[in-house]
Amino acid sequence: MTRNVITVSVSRRVLWVGGDAYPLQHIARARQLVWWPPKRSWTIIRFVRQVFALAFAATVLGALLQNSTEPGQAAAVPGALLVAGLAYCIYRLVTRLRQRPLYKLVIETSNASTTAVVSHDPRQIGQLIEMIMDAIDNPQAEFAVQVENVHIGDRINQYGNDNIGKQVGR
Repeated sequence: MTRNVITVSVSRRVLWVGGDAYPLQHIARARQLVWWPPKRSWTIIRFVRQVFALAFAATVLGALLQNSTEPGQAAAVPGALLVAGLAYCIYRLVTRLRQRPLYKLVIETSNASTTAVVSHDPRQIGQLIEMIMDAIDNPQAEFAVQVENVHIGDRINQYGNDNIGKQVGR
């Protein structure tokens, strides 16, 4: 998940979101969608499963190393594996439980829906929607706002039958 600051502006009846331009007369609707992080119950269930899997792996590894020549070393390897794995699982649990929801500004035209801005601040997305709708109603309206945009994953747009797949670096 990367963050960058983009400019959202309306100038001469055109909505600019970064480098993308949307003529205001073609915008049918602007709306806010909420993308929630993974459910907390599923995150906790996944953590418990991982802890059981780690304990099982450490037990099996301890039983296999029991036949080694040095008995003290046989207990150290599974213990270290268990401690390192448990620390990693706890780290992932805490980071997933602390995730905040993301709010998307979706611009719908007669052709398609496009997620224009993604933010952690629902008030900022709501204000952008109000300003865009005001600019549609008022031909004299112009504004420019700096928005911290959160980018999640890859962006793949497909139009028509000539799909060339995902292009990296273009």
